[in-house]
Amino acid sequence: MTDSTSPFDLVVVGGGPAGTYTAWRAKTGEVAAGSPLPPDPAQRRILLLESSGRIGGRLDSIVAPGTEGLVAEFGGMGFTNGDTIFSALVRKVFNIPSHSFVVNQNLVYLRGVRLPASALAANPAALPYGLSDAERQIVQGRGPMALVAWAAERLIPGCTSFTTRRQWDEAMAGVTFDGLPLRDIGFWNFLLMNFSNEAFSLVHDSSGHYFEVANWNCAEALPWLFLEGSPYYTLDAGYDTLPQTLAEAYIAAGGKLALDATVRSVTAGPADAGLLVNGGPGQGVAARRVVLALPRRALQMIAPGSVVLNTPAMQQRIRSVTGQRVMKLFLTFAVPWWTQLNPPIVSGSSATDLPLGQCWYFTATNGGDSLLMAAYNDTLATTFWEGLAFGPRYPTQAPNPLPEWTALAPSQAMVAEVMRQLELLHGVPLPQPTGAAWRDWSSDPFGGAFHTWNVGVDVPAVEEAMLMPDPAVPLHICGDAYSSDQGWTEGAFATAERVVQRHLGIAAPGWH
Repeated sequence: MTDSTSPFDLVVVGGGPAGTYTAWRAKTGEVAAGSPLPPDPAQRRILLLESSGRIGGRLDSIVAPGTEGLVAEFGGMGFTNGDTIFSALVRKVFNIPSHSFVVNQNLVYLRGVRLPASALAANPAALPYGLSDAERQIVQGRGPMALVAWAAERLIPGCTSFTTRRQWDEAMAGVTFDGLPLRDIGFWNFLLMNFSNEAFSLVHDSSGHYFEVANWNCAEALPWLFLEGSPYYTLDAGYDTLPQTLAEAYIAAGGKLALDATVRSVTAGPADAGLLVNGGPGQGVAARRVVLALPRRALQMIAPGSVVLNTPAMQQRIRSVTGQRVMKLFLTFAVPWWTQLNPPIVSGSSATDLPLGQCWYFTATNGGDSLLMAAYNDTLATTFWEGLAFGPRYPTQAPNPLPEWTALAPSQAMVAEVMRQLELLHGVPLPQPTGAAWRDWSSDPFGGAFHTWNVGVDVPAVEEAMLMPDPAVPLHICGDAYSSDQGWTEGAFATAERVVQRHLGIAAPGWH
């Protein structure tokens, strides 16, 4: 892992957003009184370990072959002005080029009926769902998500206009539903206590995703859903540009990085260091302090032989979130056929209750080779595609595909099925794609593309405890998996910043 024989002041495990941010802030930030780190940044010995050969974690951006730089985002892909740390890093600290990200919905194909997305709100009577008259009135003019907003407003009047998490937390304090605190109610349970299963199915199907209304902690699901915010932005060169920029700035300041460095445990260290970060046999580095910027599955993989992580109390905390499966499959086409539909589609998305879930359109400005996120689905739908994952790979015919793209080639059977479902969604025969790539984030060490809090979890207590699980052991955990902003890079940065300020003694940054 490294040839160092003396302890590091800090070892950070995980090269995703939380890990790169922690390493960069610890190496370059101004220390406050009582910091365990040397005041002089040049004297701080910090090591960042990443088990793969790339920086980015669950952010993975690959330029699609044959296109004029269109980026396939296999992981996270957008941020809002409400993501204050992310926005400040992009616009104030590193000046990373970004642009607005169009999220309008174009088409829906539900229960065999094809409609413009505008019909969801304009003509709920035409929807193939057995809604009650009252439910249709709620949907009229506002769309299916108005059903969820109606249920939330019944519980907490005015909540859908809240703009901060603090407003939500204050309003939810002491609130019960059906005699239970909101954290002890599943979101799916809550919704079915307010409207019919047909209405629930409409909400789920029309979004193309399931996790948003799945049975996770209601006290977290409600603010998560209504604080999402807009407009959306993304980074010109790819969403993983930010963690890569953080890593580059960290290295430029003298920080050390080791890729392909698998950590297998964290144990008690020698007398001059608190901990030992262990790789393979005979591989290990001593550290006075360790930050694990890792999701649930990665923590479980190193827990059996590790201090703190192997205790019953910590095992329970680690299990307090559930990893959610997400699959994305991208196709390239010689021409953007969606611009030739009537009416034409240029950008945004479409949704269906078919297993493909959502598709997103990325059109080349010159009208040439373009990119389609042909399938974007989660949870149960991902298992449909898992059943088609075997067999010959689909060959990319577009010129000069990057190795990262070809390594993610799906099976020919997957591409054929995606094309069949795309034709149902759009109602026209489609040309064959020139290239294909896919990713399912459920594999180790990720265990899911993002995480959701389980029903019954006291989230503020667990979130706080994860930052330093044992006050006697200098081991910390951060990342979006155990944050109040799960699934967003901002959640990773927010928990990392709390570790950096509270436990590493780094002063608050002037740019935020």
